[in-house]
Amino acid sequence: MTPLSERRPTEVALVGRDSRTNSALHRVMSLDSGLRVSHAMSAIAAIASGPAPDVVLYTDESSGALGAAQRSREAFPAATFCLLDAVADLTVQEFLHAVKAMAQAPAASHLRVVGAPMAAPVSPLASLTHREIQVVRLVAEGLSNKEISSRLRLSDKTIKNHISHVLAKLHLKARTQLAILALRSGLV
Repeated sequence: MTPLSERRPTEVALVGRDSRTNSALHRVMSLDSGLRVSHAMSAIAAIASGPAPDVVLYTDESSGALGAAQRSREAFPAATFCLLDAVADLTVQEFLHAVKAMAQAPAASHLRVVGAPMAAPVSPLASLTHREIQVVRLVAEGLSNKEISSRLRLSDKTIKNHISHVLAKLHLKARTQLAILALRSGLV
């Protein structure tokens, strides 16, 4: 076991469109000597110029974040990709602990969500059909309707209808919300 004084800090890359959010998170993370923000930028491509991150933290819920995380795995296979959500529900210490815990998680698995767990004991996804669950999983992986239709061998219109029905059942407005719900619920 490596002594605490010899452990290197966890390298964190903050990726998001809002520079104020990235700056605030950078300041919060600087409170913990076990974390070092090596990058804070609006695009994943800018990370290649510095040390490889242990954790890539997407700081906004843009629909592109999910797809970008999936595509970025090739550039940083050892990194864990996280989507920041529900930070208001966490204390500073809980947030810092969650980021460090992400670095220890197996990187080859799916995008994780940093935030408070869902309070509901029963998943809202329980009301979905098997096919709808398949579609939701692929949405959460960042696939487009066309990619989903190809994978499931269904028409684009059928996929669009499934997504519309799921959004209506779950009282959601956007596929990004659906993807976040799927991640929070442990569906992917």
